[in-house]
Amino acid sequence: MMKTSNNLISRLACGMACAVAMLACAQLSLALDRVTLNDGRVVEGEIARELNGSVWVKTADGQTQFFTASDVLRIERNVEATEEEPAATPGVTDPSPSANRTPTAKPEKRAVSSGAPRAAVLSYGDADAGQGMVGTYITAQSLREVIPILEEENIDIVVFRINSGGGAVLELNPLSDVLHNEFKPKFRTVAWIDYAISAASLTPHTLSEHYFMRRGAYGGNTAWFGAMQAVTGRELENILYDAERISERGGHDPRIIRAMQIMEPLSVDLDENGRVTAMYQNEEGEVIINKQGRVLALTSVTAQQLGFADGIADTVDELGKAMGLTEVEWVGEEVEGVPYPVCKAEKYLRRFREQTARDEQSINQYFDGYNVALGLARAAQPDNRGKFIGFARRSLNQIVRMVDNNPRLALFILGRSVEDFERWVREQEQILRDLSK
Repeated sequence: MMKTSNNLISRLACGMACAVAMLACAQLSLALDRVTLNDGRVVEGEIARELNGSVWVKTADGQTQFFTASDVLRIERNVEATEEEPAATPGVTDPSPSANRTPTAKPEKRAVSSGAPRAAVLSYGDADAGQGMVGTYITAQSLREVIPILEEENIDIVVFRINSGGGAVLELNPLSDVLHNEFKPKFRTVAWIDYAISAASLTPHTLSEHYFMRRGAYGGNTAWFGAMQAVTGRELENILYDAERISERGGHDPRIIRAMQIMEPLSVDLDENGRVTAMYQNEEGEVIINKQGRVLALTSVTAQQLGFADGIADTVDELGKAMGLTEVEWVGEEVEGVPYPVCKAEKYLRRFREQTARDEQSINQYFDGYNVALGLARAAQPDNRGKFIGFARRSLNQIVRMVDNNPRLALFILGRSVEDFERWVREQEQILRDLSK
């Protein structure tokens, strides 16, 4: 009995020690950083990085949220979560239904603390050069590939200068995801609007900051197929759903993006300072942003009225001021005809588009040349096949190189998915091997 009692006491003591340790750990886990935003939201987690007043907050779900200096009202470090002020849920989305939400006016931009963050301008397409199509010249893969280049140059701020008339719906989620999940946690990522139509505005709508050139245009997101037939039914509902999700990730009222997709009106009430106090999906507001029967495309003027534009800027100097930067180092070298410094990542994107343009023009020629050479090799006597097999193999290798550079060419030009294309290549390589025997 005594032995059992001693064991019991030992177990109880051990249990009490474990409980004390667990309680201590629990108390330690409650010590976190708290960021209060100007619109009243509270975000709790660990401040993973801070730059000139802007912060990256790692929340309990492992996600990293970025908030600009102009969004941040107060930062508290090593505080404890309390019942009176519970930890914010990851994502910090306004919990009220979008249909009944009164938009919160965006806070005025303020200058951040001294210092010179390093900023890079990346072109999001080049419609003027015929290289603006989303999905062909603007791809998630090409943007993902420049992230290590930006990190190598110690870039803090990434500005996407958008000049595109839109493109493929299939690139919508991949592009939006790479911006939201891979760029925003690493950089202060903003959109600089020149010409952003259809998918070129919907994909970067996941960003929380949009600056307009005075001639800027943004919207017109109606999806089409075939002979300019508007998407309807279930497919339209899927696109509307994706757009609302993208909008919420950027912290924008989903009614804005909805009016850009279907012919719904949009109007607002403004206070004495020109800030939006109410938004309506009708024409009853003081200022009509979009009339019934039209698809919304914002100009720099209407974007300001709507409270969507964070500032107006035609040059990088004006952009830096609009972003609240007292100092900024625009990384890159001067290039004739380019109105901003060209950094290494920008050079990469330009080479990618130029190579894609060349490949887009010639891939069908190589494809036809391959089929002709393959046919001649099959028809030739075994001793005379070598030259035709060699020509076919060179053509096939060129096609593979082009698709490696831009996998979307497999679909848009050859009508094959990447998986189907890879399977076709393996089949052709086997055919050539068999002919060489």
